[in-house]
Amino acid sequence: MTQTLINTEKKDSSLNPRQIRQKGLVPATIYGKGMESVSIQLDVKEFIAAYKKDKNAIFELKMDKTTYSAIVKKVQIEAISDKVLNIEFQSIKADQKVKITVTVETIGDSPAVKAGGKLIINTSKIEIECLPSNIPSAIKVDISKLVNYEEVITIKQIEFPKDIQPLGNLEDIVVKIAAPKVSKESK
Repeated sequence: MTQTLINTEKKDSSLNPRQIRQKGLVPATIYGKGMESVSIQLDVKEFIAAYKKDKNAIFELKMDKTTYSAIVKKVQIEAISDKVLNIEFQSIKADQKVKITVTVETIGDSPAVKAGGKLIINTSKIEIECLPSNIPSAIKVDISKLVNYEEVITIKQIEFPKDIQPLGNLEDIVVKIAAPKVSKESK
């Protein structure tokens, strides 16, 4: 888990979002339990650099004399230009669990893949709940146990650290090994 400090400022209400983006900034909102939402603007390049390093980073958003600890809940991106249009941050507290979606990363070598099988990733992200200090950058799934074709690993079979609780359907298949396709010529 990475922590990133970004200086922000109160959103300039005299400008529309397009004008804010023309200044190299991006409009954003911070919201959370027990607080009024706060409209801010921040440097888009600084945000993108930090977000690319770790999508699950904890952002320390400093505005005047107040600093908000937050995680990114949503990034709105323009489809054609890939410009960041808006960001939603969820305020967090160090002693309160958060729900966050984390990317799946496969590790190890599967004997079934080496024998010609195809690795299929059914679930590329898993929702978890944990304290902010325990947010992983990825959930590692060891595929070296997949020896035969059609074997699977479900969420329930992943070894999560004791302080991380997976959410959702634990029977969901994360990865699967498909048998190689038999060509008509080889029959």
